This record gives sequence, C-alpha cells and structure tokens, in this order.
Amino acid sequence: MASMPSNVKFHRKFEETFGWLKPSDFPEIDWSVKEQVELLFPSYIRAQIANGGHSGFGGTIELSINLRTPFNDRDLLVNSLLEIEPNKRCAVYGINGSGKTCLFDALASGDVPRFPEHINVHHMKEPEHNEKADGLSVIDSVLCSHKYRRVLLPCEEHLTKLVDEEKDEKRKAALKDNLVCIQEQLTKLRSDTATKRAQSMLRVLGFDEKGEQALVSSLSGGLRMRVALASAFFIEPQLLLLDEPTNHLDMPSVLWIENRLRAYKGSFLLVTHDRTLLENVVTSVMLIQDLKLTYYNCGFSDFEKRKVKDDADREKMIDQYMKKNRNIDADSPSYPRWKGYRDWQIARAERKQLMENKFSFKPPPPLKCPPGVEEQEDISLAKVENVRFSYDAENLPFIFDQPISYDIKLGTRVGIMGPNGAGKSTFLKLVTEKLKPTEGTITINPDYKLAYFGQHSTKELKMNMSPIEFMVDSFPEANKGNLKTHLERTSILESVANTSIKNLSYSQRSCVIFAKLTFYPPHLLIMDEPTNFLDLDSVDSLIKAANKFSGGLITVTHNRDFLRRCSKNFLSIVPGSFVQLEDMRSAERATYSFISAMEEGRAIDAKTAIVQNRGGGAAHTEEEQAARKKALSQQQRAEKKKRMEAAAEKKAAEEAAKAKEAARLAKVAAQRTDWKADEKVWINHGGSWQEATVVRNVPGVGVTVELSTGAKKMVDAKKLKAENPQPSKTAPASKAGGPSAGQGRGRGQQGGSRGGSRGGSRGGRSNSRGGNRQGSNSSPIR
Repeated sequence: MASMPSNVKFHRKFEETFGWLKPSDFPEIDWSVKEQVELLFPSYIRAQIANGGHSGFGGTIELSINLRTPFNDRDLLVNSLLEIEPNKRCAVYGINGSGKTCLFDALASGDVPRFPEHINVHHMKEPEHNEKADGLSVIDSVLCSHKYRRVLLPCEEHLTKLVDEEKDEKRKAALKDNLVCIQEQLTKLRSDTATKRAQSMLRVLGFDEKGEQALVSSLSGGLRMRVALASAFFIEPQLLLLDEPTNHLDMPSVLWIENRLRAYKGSFLLVTHDRTLLENVVTSVMLIQDLKLTYYNCGFSDFEKRKVKDDADREKMIDQYMKKNRNIDADSPSYPRWKGYRDWQIARAERKQLMENKFSFKPPPPLKCPPGVEEQEDISLAKVENVRFSYDAENLPFIFDQPISYDIKLGTRVGIMGPNGAGKSTFLKLVTEKLKPTEGTITINPDYKLAYFGQHSTKELKMNMSPIEFMVDSFPEANKGNLKTHLERTSILESVANTSIKNLSYSQRSCVIFAKLTFYPPHLLIMDEPTNFLDLDSVDSLIKAANKFSGGLITVTHNRDFLRRCSKNFLSIVPGSFVQLEDMRSAERATYSFISAMEEGRAIDAKTAIVQNRGGGAAHTEEEQAARKKALSQQQRAEKKKRMEAAAEKKAAEEAAKAKEAARLAKVAAQRTDWKADEKVWINHGGSWQEATVVRNVPGVGVTVELSTGAKKMVDAKKLKAENPQPSKTAPASKAGGPSAGQGRGRGQQGGSRGGSRGGSRGGRSNSRGGNRQGSNSSPIR
C-alpha cells in the first residue's frame, strides 16, 4: 500500500457522514495511483487488499473472548471460546441480560481482539436517532448503507471526469486503468440493479412508492426497524448479526425474512423470540450462560431438548456437590467454587419461580346466557354482520369492500394474520367500538369486560411512577396488598414493583400493562403483538397463561409458534379478502401468496389505494385518512380519476396486445405437416423469413414451395410456418434487386444498434448513482 505524500493530510471524515458522497468529500489524493484510491475504501476492503485480495473466512474463526457490560459493572463472558465457521447459520440464545446484544456490538465495532479485520460484519438492529441520518429518504438510506458501493460511485464519477480532461497520455492511461478497476468492482456488486432490489425489499416490508421517499425522521420505531432490515440484506455482509429482526413486523414480512435467511450465502447469528423462525432457519445454537459460550451443532428443536437434559445434569451435579460440602470455610481453596455453585442455585430457583408465575390470568365472572344458549363458551361478545367499512366512503376505498361477518364468543380463540394496512387493526377497532361500520351491524354484549394489549400499550405508563404506584393510580378503590399480589403474578416482584418504570426493561413494562389489564378478569383478551421485547422463556410463560385463560382470546402476532399454540382457528386478512381457516398451514399459505405477488410485482385484486398503501410507509390510520380527506380537493380527485382511467385503458391495451402476440406465437410454434397446394407459407431462406407458395407436399419426403423470385425449393414440412415468426426481419418481396436492398437495410440497422448500445452503456455508467449496483463478497481492486 502506497503511503501518502508528507504534504497531504489524509482524513476519513467522509466515513462519518450519511447519504450520497461527492468527490469533494474525499481527501486530496493522486487519482492515478491505485494504492491511494484504495485508501478511500472501507476498512474491511483495505484489509482484504493487505491480505492479498482474500475476502473469505479462510476457515473457522476461533479465539478467546472477554466481555463486560457497557457500564463495566459486571462480566458477561470470561475467557470463553468464540467460534464462527463459514456459512454458519446460528441462533444466539440466552436470557435477558446475558450479553447477546453486547456481543453483537463488540463484533460489529471491531472491539473483539484478533477477530479477522477483512470480514465484513454488519449488526442489524433498530437504528438510533441521528439528525443527519434521519434526514435521508428511506430509499436513499438503504442504498447508502453499503459502505463500499457508496465510495465506489463517486470514485467512478471523478475518474471518468479526470480521464476526459487529462492530456498527458501516460497519466491518462493510469487513470483509465483505475476507472476500469472501479467499474469492475461495481459490476461485481451488481450496482446497476441496486435500486430495483432495494425497492423490491421495501415493497414487501410495507413501503410503497410514496413511503420509500419519506424521510427516516418521520418514521416510527417499527418502520425504522424495517429500513434497517432492508439495509442489512442489501449490504449482504459476510457475517450478518440480526438482533430481534422480527419486532414490529407482520406475518408476511417474517415469512419473507425466513426465505431470505434460508438463501443467505454468508454466515449469520440470529437473536429472536420467534421460535418458528429459529426452527426453520438455524442449524446450530450458541448458548450464552454462566459467563461462557457453549455450542450445539443441531437445529433449535433438538437444542431445546438437549439443553433441558444438560441443565438437569448440571443441577444434579451441583446439588450433590453442595450436599457433600455443606460447610466450606471462606479461607478454603474450594470456597470460590462452592460460592459459585451456591449463587447458581439461588439464581436458578428465582428464575424458575419467576417463569412459573409470570402472566397468570384469573377466570372471568360468568355471563348470563341468552335464550337458546346453554354453554358459557357459546355466549356472543361481539357479533359482526355484513359489515363494510371505509374511513371516507365518498372519497376513499373500502378497507372491507365485500361484507364481512364474524361472531366473537366467550370460547373464541382465534389468531389473526395479514400484512400491515390490510385491515387487522381496523377489524379490532370495529369490534371494540372504536370505529363504527359504514354498512352492516355489530352487536355488543353489554355485560362483558374487554382487555386490549396493543403494540403501543406501554405508552400509557407513567414513567416517573413505580409499578405499584401506577396500579394504585389506576385502581384507587382497590386494596394495595391485592394490587401488589397481582403484580407478582405477572413477575413484577417487590424489588421491581418499587422501582421507577423508566428504569425497567421493555419486557418488565409489558408485564405491568398485563397486570393492569387483567386485575379485573376480562371476558375477552385481545393481544396485538404481545411478544415484542420478550425473551423465549417469557414468551413460553405467556403462552401457558393464555392457554389456561378461560375467556375469549384474539391474538395478532407475527410469532407463528404463539399463534399455533394459542389459537383454534385463524383469520387471514389481506386486501380484498377476509377468510376464516381451520389450520395454521392454510392460513399461512393464504397470507404468504399476497407477499409473493407484491415482491414479484404481480397485480393484486384489491382497491388501488389499498394496494398502494398496504402498510409501512403509508399505513391505514385514522390520522392519515383524515389528513388525506382534508387535502383532497375536487380538482385533485378529478385528476386522480383521469389518471386511473388512463392507466386502466393502457393496461387493457397492453393485455390485448399480449393476448394477440401470444396467439400469433402459438400459431408460429405449431408444427404442421399437412400443407396444401397453393397455401401461403413462410420459409427461412438466406437468413430471413420469406413468404412462399406450396406447390406440392409429398409425405415423408418434403414440401416443394415457390419463392417470390420464382425459384422452387424442397424443404422439411416441419420447417414451414403459417405465420411470419419475425415480422421485423422479413426480407422484401421484390423480385428485382431484393437481396441487395435487404442487405443495405440490414447494415443500417446494425449501425444503429451499435450506436444505441454505446449510448446506453455510457448512460448507464453516468447515471449509476440513480441506477445503482450492489453485493459484498467480491474481491477488491487488483
């Protein structure tokens, strides 16, 4: 690597910026010197260059690691072996606070000593707020997330300009060589298809054309997570670290992540509370426990079985040791071991008690049975009959255009699936009387009690209060001792109950909300994405509590394991469809077909506005609908109608043209042998298709045809066509001078083709920032 001249101050300030780079953002370098150009590249690319261009793992990474909390108040890992193989598909498992996120942070920031510098590592997590980064549009944020490509594009731009301007032939040749190398790297990164690939991911994750142009600063935490997810798969790092990637996502988006991970060519480490995702994509598990990393070379289902056995064996061994060594003197060499075992026993007992009591729901009081109903589970709580709904029936499309009917009973246990913006939340707001139907009726049982846990329910918490103070404030008439006992049923023990809510984890805050919702037992419990921020053990506790609950249960979640274990039947809600299904597989298939169509760009049979605003960047909320209604003038509506009519006409014309062409091609493709005398046919003669007339057909021998020039020729019957296969390449039918005229025209077309090819090539290069390219595991300039 060439060093910089002493009078040049090289800096890397451009790496601290966000968005598109300009050549002026770079430090001064000699652009004719390849080594100086390479100094602009990201650190992992420079390390690959120093490593002789080697970009792979080069075998299994094995090194000892020590890790402490960000506050340096306790150890997370002590002299533990970190082991990562090429193409590793690994779950990272550990209870909350064990160090999963800290491990990811250390790997991504290069803070793990001796970890190979040439490996491209990316930590996918919800992005932190940054004023400059938040000023980008969604699509630019994704496109600029690829550090190497972000540098290559302005390098190509500047070198192209220098080559055109340089007069010295020797220096010009060096600049041109560097430009070619840069362009080779952009080609390896598939930069020309970058925008299309980024947009395809964003569509599936809920961003329409309007949504992808929105500023990141305008997005909620959930939508920011989607941008981070799209960026991670756009970058395609050699080691991808995914930290709870399914939080805030809908079911189809999770299925999309699953397919992306199955096909992922690099290595990835995955932390998630979605057990089904783990079961379907990982082939090994890295367990963080007792300050060590333990490895299981098996799928997640087998890991859980083996871990139960390993924990039982460890518990038995420690119990036997402690029984034999009841009284160990503090000065004894065995005391540290004895103390470690004792602390382990205490922590394990507390953990068991916590998980067993977490999320316990008392049964609801009985309701009065109406005439004709004998069982409590058959009592209707909310009956939906022939309901249609729109936020503005005159100006906006119907969320439920076809009338829907559904009876929610005390025995209902239904899981709801569907993409964001398709109507799941609208349906729940209708049955809970937050919205009124545009048409149809919803009959509500006047005596039933509802508990609704939503994605944003924790926002109602008062952060300066403790959990017990919050419960007293919510139920001033209740006995404080009863409130304290009820908090303990949701795992909020006394030490936590008196801690300020702002200092609690998201999981603990969720438990406080559950405590409030279930203090007076509800007849119907609605849970909208209840598993976010819970670890797998907590999710299991919630599943057990939900299955013991004797009231009605409606669950909206991307967690398929939760849906499968807690639901008896399912509702699939996608644009234009509201279907009840009896099994998980059918519901999953019905939901995923919608996302497949979105990613492949196929038309979806639903109202145009819903298709264009299917969630994410343009979700259906009352606020958004009201804003649209206010901004929609008569002129805008007329223009919109005109555009829609023009688009419909264009689509109809295109489909008619396609049908006509398909019919023609079918006719062309047909192989006939029964040609009749005097029948007009097409024959490939002299490299072009010409019309001819059948003279005679001798089966098994051939067909004699007369060309337009008067010449006769015998050919195989199967080589004749009833229609011209290539209308644009037809030779002229003139008898005199036909061939020469055709040849002259062919040269002209060929010349035009060459000129168009050159122009298109140049245009593609000069417009590379907008047209774009991508990838990751390519070798550097060499």
